[in-house]
Amino acid sequence: MTARIAAVALGKLIVAREDFRQSFSDLERLVTDIFLTGSTNGDLDVATVGNLLRYADVLSHSTESQHRELAYAVLALLREYDELKELPEVIRDRVLALSEAVLIQLGNFPGIRTLQHGVESKYALPLSRGALRIAKEVLQRTNRGDAVLTDTQYAITEGMRGEDFFSFSGPTSLGKSFIIKDALYDIVRRDELNDHCVVVLVPTKALIGQTANDLRDLLVEVPEVNVATYPSLPRLLRQKYQRTVFVLTPERLIRYLANPVREIDYLVVDEAQKVIAKYDARSSLYYHAIVEATRRFATKLVFASPSIKNPELFLELFGKATNGALAIRERTVAQQRFFVDLFARKQYYFSALDQEPHELAAAPTTSDAVELVIARNGDRKAIVYVNSLAKSAELALSLATALEEVSDPKIDELITYIKQYVHTEYFLGRTLKHGVAYHHGKMPQEVRERVEMAFSDPDSPLRYVVCTSTLLEGVNLPAKNIFVLSDKHGNRKFSKIDFENLVGRAGRLTYDFSGNVICVREESNRWSQATQDLIPRTEPEAAESFLVQPNPRRTKEYTDIARVLLGQELPGSPSADERHSVQQYASILLLHQIDQQQTPLRSLFLDKVRDGGDLLRKATASIQVPPDVLRRSPGILPEHQNAVWADLKTGGGGPLLPNDADLAQVDTFHAVLRRLSALYDWRTVEALGSDPLLPSNTSDEGADRRLRYWAILMNSWVRGDPLSQVIANSISYYNSRGYITYRDHSREEHLINEPFEASSAKHINLVIEWTLRDIEGGLRFRIIAYLQNFYDISLLALGREGAGSNVATLVEHGTTDGRAIELQEVGFSRGVAAELLAEHTDSLHFSSSGELEDIDDSALLSRSGLTEAARSEVERILVKAAPPLVSTEE
Repeated sequence: MTARIAAVALGKLIVAREDFRQSFSDLERLVTDIFLTGSTNGDLDVATVGNLLRYADVLSHSTESQHRELAYAVLALLREYDELKELPEVIRDRVLALSEAVLIQLGNFPGIRTLQHGVESKYALPLSRGALRIAKEVLQRTNRGDAVLTDTQYAITEGMRGEDFFSFSGPTSLGKSFIIKDALYDIVRRDELNDHCVVVLVPTKALIGQTANDLRDLLVEVPEVNVATYPSLPRLLRQKYQRTVFVLTPERLIRYLANPVREIDYLVVDEAQKVIAKYDARSSLYYHAIVEATRRFATKLVFASPSIKNPELFLELFGKATNGALAIRERTVAQQRFFVDLFARKQYYFSALDQEPHELAAAPTTSDAVELVIARNGDRKAIVYVNSLAKSAELALSLATALEEVSDPKIDELITYIKQYVHTEYFLGRTLKHGVAYHHGKMPQEVRERVEMAFSDPDSPLRYVVCTSTLLEGVNLPAKNIFVLSDKHGNRKFSKIDFENLVGRAGRLTYDFSGNVICVREESNRWSQATQDLIPRTEPEAAESFLVQPNPRRTKEYTDIARVLLGQELPGSPSADERHSVQQYASILLLHQIDQQQTPLRSLFLDKVRDGGDLLRKATASIQVPPDVLRRSPGILPEHQNAVWADLKTGGGGPLLPNDADLAQVDTFHAVLRRLSALYDWRTVEALGSDPLLPSNTSDEGADRRLRYWAILMNSWVRGDPLSQVIANSISYYNSRGYITYRDHSREEHLINEPFEASSAKHINLVIEWTLRDIEGGLRFRIIAYLQNFYDISLLALGREGAGSNVATLVEHGTTDGRAIELQEVGFSRGVAAELLAEHTDSLHFSSSGELEDIDDSALLSRSGLTEAARSEVERILVKAAPPLVSTEE
């Protein structure tokens, strides 16, 4: 204890010393000059480097995160200087030796591996430091035994032990997913999990595949466990595996809870900030899903979030004890942050000592963002952030135009796949030829995962990925450099939490000592002073929720819910997401009233709304639809669900899709959509927001024409057409329509209406992106919710025999073949499921009712005709490795 106190005191003295601050500032300035301008007038001298290394060694002994980060920053800056300009050999050897000693003291074992990659130190470690390394490597070894936790990761895993409810936060570079996976590896090997499950909750479908694949790789030696991604669990998986790890979105967890086949022992909430996100309508679904899970089962909770000051907030939100909370400030990768103002022709760096902007004497040497990105990135990996789907393709094309073609068989193979799977004119195929990709949440999962894999390969010539806010959802694409070209997340300014979550991906723990964050201003209306203030590294902010310790005088959130319950308009001009969020909370509140649950939502509503109890009693009395249906669809207004119930029970309405309906006809789906639109009032509720199902303020004919478009898309998707054919059908639709309407903000008239040209790559790619967006965001997210709700109501109103076909299942899986649905629910992608049924049915065994009974994975893998995609999925989903042999020798 005395040594720790002394180390902290010495650290404070060093940080206050003028010679340390001057030497550190000089080093920062040299690295900045080289990085931003390509040259520098100064050089490092041996004495300065020696002093900095000694100071770093002392600082590494402190328990203060600032001191430990500065110790690491010294090493990272020296490594960066060496990479950009080269240190003299005598200095390089000393840096290597002292770096190893400091990293051992910091417990940064990934940094040690990076440091020692391909080089050996000429100096021996002090005996005490070598002993410390051995001790930490034994004590901090992961549950799987194949890696060593950093000091901060170990602190979290130790804090998690024995806690049924735990919440931790930390920088993106902390390795939160690594910590979660290590904990899961321990949990799933316990016999007490037999016939039970763990749920890992992720924000979007875009993250399901990556998370599931990571967990399958992790658990390949645990034969009792499978990883599932659908809320149903086919009989084959229940019989073959005693334990399940589900990777689900909030919507899929809600569906699972409607008919759970295994009790949920653990619920792990990754990217937990989404539960309380102010501007995300889905935050209420997170809240509802977690409340329902803990209501149904004695579920243990784990929350992981980016850097926030108060991770205990998530425990308070669900009424749990807050002793299991830990906030980590310390980074395991250093960062340099820059602001390049191309509009004002100035550039700045932010010092790790004071976090103030320091202007460089030299103006930017480049004239636009594309030139800047290429000049400053060199041959490193870079993520370029933009705030819209359209801009991602546009910028990727601009980068590709300025770069030479790359020659790589794996890239060529990826291009061929994309042309076959999507379209020959898809811009992604063109940009990849120059080492550039773009990435967004509406991109097909198979394409997105292949892009991620190529970018993650350090030897791949794919150096640039232009991304949208999918990075904020937790998609793991770390890079050396992140260029932030917009200060917005969608249409709103960044919050501090969102910004840190984005830029935290600069610097790869196992490849780099540091990362560079370059915020770029090209236009006068971007990067106001308020958003510039987000750039420097500051203390984490406290997260807030109107459900936890709200301002006693603030009642808006609750009076808005009251207005929804009264059928009144919300005040002001709320966005579509804000309106939807209030409506969902109103539905959730009604469920809490029906169940008499003592939740923060219900308690605070009764406290803050005059006569709130009477209002809730009247509102619940008006609900005709069974509560269990409302519980599954809180995103749909109860009044609309009542309308469907009345139509089926007393209005003579039949099933949405009779069992004998002709699924080959577009008219069949057009009739389905017309009925949904009328009963759920789509002309009002689905004509809002950026991508509405129906155009606002349109005629009956215009609305029906749009429904016809959705019917064509649904018909093509449901009958199992490959994605390329679905896109071809959409192109044909516009070709026959004769014109195309889109927005182009580079023109004086933003809204463009012009003849559609099938030979125009621009028009083709607009249709491709719209089709991808409409499949994922329209069909498989919004329309499917109405389809499932109607079917749920039909089951109770008409019985299983009278409810007809579940159209939602057909839309979710993109097929009418029950066998293909079974294969997808086992874990296969739509394309691979179709391949297995078309070419390898003799290795698949179905019952007479179409239920999957067995898959002969050995026979499948022995076939030369199996595609690489299918082979990879069969191995990941079905094949378990033999557990490592344990020696019995003394």
